[in-house]
Amino acid sequence: MPKLDPVRLTERLVALDTVSARPNAAFAALLAEHLQALGARVQRLPKVDDPEQVNILAWLGPEPSGRAGLALAGHTDTVPWDATMRATTRPERDARRLYGRGTCDMKGAIAAMLCAVERVDRTTLRKPLALAFTFQEEIGCLGAKHLVRSVDLPVEHCIIGEPTGMRPVTQHKGYVIARVHLRGVPCHSSDPDQGVSAIHAGALAVQALMGLATQWRQRVDPTGRLQPPWTTLNVGLFDGGAARNMVPERAAFTVEIRPLPGQDPSALLDEVEAAARAAAGRVRGIVVEMERVEVDVPLATAEDAPIVRWLAERTGRAPGTVPFYTEGAFFTDLGASTVICGPGGIEQAHRVDEWVELDALEEAAEVYRSAIEEHCT
Repeated sequence: MPKLDPVRLTERLVALDTVSARPNAAFAALLAEHLQALGARVQRLPKVDDPEQVNILAWLGPEPSGRAGLALAGHTDTVPWDATMRATTRPERDARRLYGRGTCDMKGAIAAMLCAVERVDRTTLRKPLALAFTFQEEIGCLGAKHLVRSVDLPVEHCIIGEPTGMRPVTQHKGYVIARVHLRGVPCHSSDPDQGVSAIHAGALAVQALMGLATQWRQRVDPTGRLQPPWTTLNVGLFDGGAARNMVPERAAFTVEIRPLPGQDPSALLDEVEAAARAAAGRVRGIVVEMERVEVDVPLATAEDAPIVRWLAERTGRAPGTVPFYTEGAFFTDLGASTVICGPGGIEQAHRVDEWVELDALEEAAEVYRSAIEEHCT
């Protein structure tokens, strides 16, 4: 196989459509082909209820023993696109940028990781090197959750290539979702006193949660590094009713919470449930149930962790934070000291004309190569 180039390989990866709702099996097969050509031992870990969604876990160097070595990780899926956008799955270059869906988030980082492996003398690996590539990160980190349930990952350090401008990121907020369901009594709207309005109760509950969100602003992150420096609460979806001339029997709304590191997401959900029940209960006869849908904890890696200190020195960039969620906490659950560090910036991703700088892909490949040599040879 010819020598890998991070720009050309990114172009090849972008050409495969891996929007989260579509299969990533062909993409996973291409990664497996490249990894096997580099001498890796490759595991395919398909999703149980959808085998066309596949995690790839590959190992190089000695068999894992104890907890040592390095993992390079990333997700294979992208957010949606439409045909009116520039490049999409037909990447385009200009003088210094590569355009296309996934160039920045995060097929460019995956390409850089493969190039880094090729540039290392793999016969010198004395500690295990793992590469973990997951499915459906963009719709709830589903592949990472499957990975945590499926395997052990006995490595000490993990670098995830989300776009950070190659700045080592050690913290971000968690991501918690709850769904509040309200049930009342339907009747004809000509005599609404005969019924119990679920929408009325839901409106009172939402108003109470907006008050709770204001209270949470007083619990400020003492470091001031995360923005905004408090736990946020948002009600992003509300639906209910069956007809305009009926008192609505049912309503439901979705609550999103982004907790600070160190906060207990379950305790925050308890506060939400208590506030919603108390407010909705002002409508006599209403029934309230709260479904806890996702509880994804924050990332909180110590800035003096060896991998963080090494990356800060290698890149010349101080550790920082990001406002978006990543798979980092799941790799921490597997025992690794996890840091987010990848080419491009989040402002370049999830946009109409997504792009990454060509030089950033080369820089990432060299940083990842150095990381492998530092922690595995």
